[in-house]
Amino acid sequence: MHLFTKSLFIITLIFLFTSCTNEKIELKKSSYDIKQCNKKTYTNKDLENYKQLIKDNDIQGYNCVGLYYMRDKDYKKAEKYFNQGKEKGNIESYTQLGSLYSNFLNKKDKAIEYYTIAANNGEVKAAHNLGVIYDKKAQYKEALKWYEESFNSGDTYSLLAIGHIYRKQKNYEKAIETFKEATKLGDARGYFNLGIFYDKEKDFIDKKKAYNYFLKCYEMGLGKCAGAIGQGYEENSKDYEKAIEWYKKGFELKSEESVNRLGFIYWEVLKDYEKAIYWFNKGYEDLNCISCLASVGNIYAVSLKDYDSAIKWYKKASNLGYVSSTYNIGYTYDKDLNDKENAIKWYKKAAKMGHENAKYHLKKLGVTYEQ
Repeated sequence: MHLFTKSLFIITLIFLFTSCTNEKIELKKSSYDIKQCNKKTYTNKDLENYKQLIKDNDIQGYNCVGLYYMRDKDYKKAEKYFNQGKEKGNIESYTQLGSLYSNFLNKKDKAIEYYTIAANNGEVKAAHNLGVIYDKKAQYKEALKWYEESFNSGDTYSLLAIGHIYRKQKNYEKAIETFKEATKLGDARGYFNLGIFYDKEKDFIDKKKAYNYFLKCYEMGLGKCAGAIGQGYEENSKDYEKAIEWYKKGFELKSEESVNRLGFIYWEVLKDYEKAIYWFNKGYEDLNCISCLASVGNIYAVSLKDYDSAIKWYKKASNLGYVSSTYNIGYTYDKDLNDKENAIKWYKKAAKMGHENAKYHLKKLGVTYEQ
């Protein structure tokens, strides 16, 4: 059976009373996993498939289309589709609206409203995200409440967040205990956080302990732990050969952090631009690391002064929605090639994507930008 031609979904009935009207709302949850349509990059075919979900009466289609437009920075269309999902009773649409308002439209009160509805009706991600909002506000009591609700529903990532709150409160013993609890649940990130704790926390620095914890989480298959070991060799002992060895181990475990550090050690430390370009390109080809494309552009622009090649690589990243590269195309035309016409064209594109420096440079070029 073709995935997008016929879609069955399980309906979970949850009753919710709105604060204004006491109207009873029937909430539903689709069996189509939203992770399938939460991507870094999309194609027009993806959009067609998601709209087909809607035609097939799968309510998750509204969220998938909304995510497509949210990634495309068309927030009005994203909001429209999430609201349509909400009107159909899709509980996950409340979570997506919360994300839109919190992360992109800076409407924290509305985000809290929608996250709370979703969290009170079993959406674990919404409970965690409420914890994040209150955590950033330093309202730790409320943050802990929501992180604990999320953790009690099976999200060990929220347990790690609880550990970080204890750390910020300088309740270090409780932080250590919480990170260790995560390791007992089989979460390698608990070891990673213990490694960071003993590597960075001033009164507890113990490089040997940090290394051992990083090694444990690497052995559990967490690539960024190999990167952390490599970073130790690079920054503490200047053993670049060992650092490279560990960054490569991290890359093999699909760690973007590791391949980025591998590219940068060749670029900034060893000045081996050919190898730097090779590894950044590998990061994109194998791990879909969009920032790696931008880094290749930076090497050509900053170190090699090959501006045509820089623009070529910046455009690859820009076409995938990487706003810094869109801005850098304008900057290269402006400052390096003295091509004001193309500079204005690309600054406008970056400004439309929300890049503040692009608006500043447009003003310097005598252009009034209005979105």
